Amino acid sequence: MSTIADFRTWFNNRVRDAASRFTDAQRDDAITAAVKRYGQVRPLQGVQDYPGDGATFDLALPTGWVTDFSIVRAIEYPAGEREPVYLETESYQLYQSPSATKLRLLDTTPATGKTARVTFTKPHLVDASGSSIPSVDEEALSNLAAAIGLRELASIYAGTVDPSIAADVVNYRSKAQEYQSLAKDLEALYRSHLGLDKESEAKAASSFKDVDQTDSVGMDKLTHPNRYR
Repeated sequence: MSTIADFRTWFNNRVRDAASRFTDAQRDDAITAAVKRYGQVRPLQGVQDYPGDGATFDLALPTGWVTDFSIVRAIEYPAGEREPVYLETESYQLYQSPSATKLRLLDTTPATGKTARVTFTKPHLVDASGSSIPSVDEEALSNLAAAIGLRELASIYAGTVDPSIAADVVNYRSKAQEYQSLAKDLEALYRSHLGLDKESEAKAASSFKDVDQTDSVGMDKLTHPNRYR
C-alpha cells in the first residue's frame, strides 16, 4: 500500500530539477490539494448498516461522513436480498434538527430483524500509514500534484523582479514559463486518465434515470414493476 512518502518521491520525479526548491510542507500541500480535487471526481465509497428496531426512521450520519462533501449514493432496504432492493431517492433526505443532522427515511421504518444499508461518498486519505487512492490512479494523482506545485513555483518566479539585474529578470520569466508549460502537460495527463474535459472537472456526458411508468389504468406494470426500473 502506497504512503505519503511514495507520493513525495513521485512528485520529485515529475518536477525534475525544481525538486530541491520545494520544502516538505509545500510538497505535502500540493499532494493534499491533488487528493481533494481527485476526490471530487472519484470519491471514496463508504457503506454502513443500520439494524432496524421498528421505530427509528432518523438515522445518524454514517461514520466518515463529511459535511459539504459526502452524499448518499443509495439506501438498500431490506439489505441482503439476492436482487438488491433500493429506496427511491425521493423517499429520504438530510434533516437538520437543533442538535444534529440526520438521514431521515420518509416512507420507511426499518423493522426489527431487518437492515438498512447506506452507501455514501467520503474523501480520500493519504498519510504516513497508507492511502485510499486505487493503484491504477496513483500515477495520475502524482501528475496532478506535481502540476499544482509547479504552478505555485511559476507564480513565485513570475512575481520576482530585480530591475538592477536585467539578465536575472529574463531568467526568472523563462523559468516561470518553463514550469507553467510542464504543469500544463502533467495536468493534461491527469485529465486524460480520468476522462475529464479540458477546462473542467466534468466527465464525458452520460446519465441514468429512474423511470417510473404505469399501465393504461394507472397501475404498476405486472412484468416490469417500477422498483426494478
